[in-house]
Amino acid sequence: MPTSGRGVYGLRVHGLDEASELPPAEGAALGWPAVRVGQVATPPPPPVPLDGRRGTRVLADGRTLAVDRPGGTATFYGPPLAADVLAHPYLAPVATTVNRWAGREAFHSGAFVLAGRAWAVLGPRTAGKSSLLAALAARGVSILTDDILVVDGVDAFAGPRCVDLRRPVPGVALPTRPVRAGDLLRVGLPPIAPHVPLGGWLFLRWGGAVGLARVPGATVLARLASRRSFGQLPSDPAALLSLAALPAWELTRPRDWAALDDTHRLVVDAVGATR
Repeated sequence: MPTSGRGVYGLRVHGLDEASELPPAEGAALGWPAVRVGQVATPPPPPVPLDGRRGTRVLADGRTLAVDRPGGTATFYGPPLAADVLAHPYLAPVATTVNRWAGREAFHSGAFVLAGRAWAVLGPRTAGKSSLLAALAARGVSILTDDILVVDGVDAFAGPRCVDLRRPVPGVALPTRPVRAGDLLRVGLPPIAPHVPLGGWLFLRWGGAVGLARVPGATVLARLASRRSFGQLPSDPAALLSLAALPAWELTRPRDWAALDDTHRLVVDAVGATR
């Protein structure tokens, strides 16, 4: 009997019902764009640049992903992946593609929820986004998404209910389990609302002390434009301008786990002051 799919990243995903990280699609999620995810071991098709209808690309691990908008499918070619690994991180490129086709924006970003709004966490690959999110989760902060942030107007959509870490984070007293052949530790996250109003942006950088500095709108716009997923697909300039007008800070902290409590307090105070 057909299922309603899983509701994640603003999509109704079919084919991943075994992934516990993905909540069932309910309520508003039943009206979201749908995609069916599958895996095959046959030779992959050749790469095709992404356009408004389809695209095929080789992933970093050598697998090929083919996404077809008219058919509503996303197919991985290569050795089979476990359902939990498909859910995170392999669902991310599917979600970014389908959402960009739907006219939404997608950023390589995590996000947490405070004061009823989502706050995006952006930075380069080694900026410590996931470790910061795990530390916030250990302090009772709700996490919206770990790796990809999808935004539609003022709505930010929830990602899979997990955060993956490269190594344990001191002070994060949360259960973990090994994933991806033991290379990563997965922190499970509790259920959350499928979408939350977006409150603003935090850009991460390492430094000598914990600090927050406001980022002007023009700088935010440039940073967001550079972090859009699949920039070859068009965006609504007005939508990007609206996103860049939201409050934004540069969050500096040292590479010292002892600074996590100060970081948490500073972030909570800053977010609370925007009410």
